Amino acid sequence: MGHGQRGLANPVNRHHAISSFQSAGDAAAAAAAAAANRNASAMTVLFASASHDLAVLGRELSLRGVDRVIGAATGRVIGGRGFAAEGVTGFHLPSGPFAAADMLLEDVAAMALPDLRSRVQRLRRELEHIADGALRHRFAVLLVDAESRCEERLAGVLGMELIGVPLIGGSAGDLYLNPLGHPPGSTRLLYHGRATRASAILCLVACASPVVAFCHNHYRPSDKKMVITEADPARRLVREIDGRPALGVYAAACGFRRAPRDSRDFAPFPLMIRIGGNYYCRGMQRIYADGALEFACALETGLVVALAQPSDMVASLDGLFATMRRSIGTPDLVIGMDCAARTAYMEREGLTRSIEDLLKRHAVVGFSSLGEQFNTVHANNSFTCLGVASAA
Repeated sequence: MGHGQRGLANPVNRHHAISSFQSAGDAAAAAAAAAANRNASAMTVLFASASHDLAVLGRELSLRGVDRVIGAATGRVIGGRGFAAEGVTGFHLPSGPFAAADMLLEDVAAMALPDLRSRVQRLRRELEHIADGALRHRFAVLLVDAESRCEERLAGVLGMELIGVPLIGGSAGDLYLNPLGHPPGSTRLLYHGRATRASAILCLVACASPVVAFCHNHYRPSDKKMVITEADPARRLVREIDGRPALGVYAAACGFRRAPRDSRDFAPFPLMIRIGGNYYCRGMQRIYADGALEFACALETGLVVALAQPSDMVASLDGLFATMRRSIGTPDLVIGMDCAARTAYMEREGLTRSIEDLLKRHAVVGFSSLGEQFNTVHANNSFTCLGVASAA
C-alpha cells in the first residue's frame, strides 16, 4: 500500500497507510497508485480535513479510474505526521490478505429498523461470498455524518446484527474544532466517488491477520454521582441534574466557583455511565443561553452518572498499545477514531506531541471524531481503534 510513497505512517512495514497530502489531486493520485489494479484493491478509505470539498475529491478519484473509495470529512486527520488540521490521509487494504463489502445508508436517521437489519444481513452474505476461506478474521468500520444524530440507535442495531464481529466507527464533522464548520447542507461522507450527507457507510472486512478493537479513555469514575432529572435524549439536551438547573450542578461538581460559558472548560470532566461493566464518557458539547447542556451522546431522565476524573493521558494510551501488542503483536495498521474533545484536552494540557509520538509509532490512521461507535455503544471522549496484526 502506497508502493514506496514517502511519508508513510511508520517506516517499519506500514504498507497500508496512504501519506498525508494537502490537495485533493495529490490525495487522489496516491489512492490511485495504491489501488492501481482494481482487482488488487479490497478497500481504500480516505480522511479529509474540513477545508476539502468531498465532491472535488470524488471527481479527482473518478478521473483516475478509482471508485472503490469511502471517506469522511473531519476537523483533523490522523496520519504519518500525527494530527493535521489540513490535508488528506487514509489507508488501503489490498485484496489477497483482505476482502471487503460496503454499503451506503442514506437518510440513516429515518431508516426503519427492519430495513437496516436486512441490509446488514445482505452485506454479511456478500462478504462471505467473496471472502477466501483463508480470511478467517472479520471486522466492521462505520462512518456516520454527525448531523444525523442517530448514532446510539445505529450502533445498537448494527452491533447486535454483527455479534462476534468487532465494530468501530466515528462521527464525521468538525464542530468542536471549528465553530463555523461546514455550512448547513454540506457533505461529510464520500462513497464510491459521490459526496453525501445525512448518511452512514458500513464496511465489512475479512482478513488473514488477527484483529483487536478497543474503546479507550483516560478517565475513571469519581465518587461524585448525580442523577439526570430532566432530559431530551433526541436532542441530547440535559436541563436538570439532581432536580436543579443542570449547568449549576455540573459546574459545582467540577469545582468551578462560577459556571463557565465555554463548554471546553468542562472537557477535563465528562460524565460517565456504566454499560456492561465498563464506563463510557459523555462529554458536554454546548451551553445554551437558558442553561441547558447539549452532550455529544444522549442522556436519559433517571440515568445515574458519575463525574469523571482524568488520569495520565499519555501513560494510559501507552498502556492501551501495550495491551494491543500483547494481543496481536506489533500492529501493521491501527484504524483510529479519536474524539475531538480529546484533542482539545491534550492541547490544553500540552500533551499533543507525546500523544502524536504514540500514534505514529503504532501506525494510526484515522480522524478526530464527534462521537465514536464501539460494537453496540455510541461513546465520546474516547480513542476507539482497531489494530490489524502484521501479515508477517
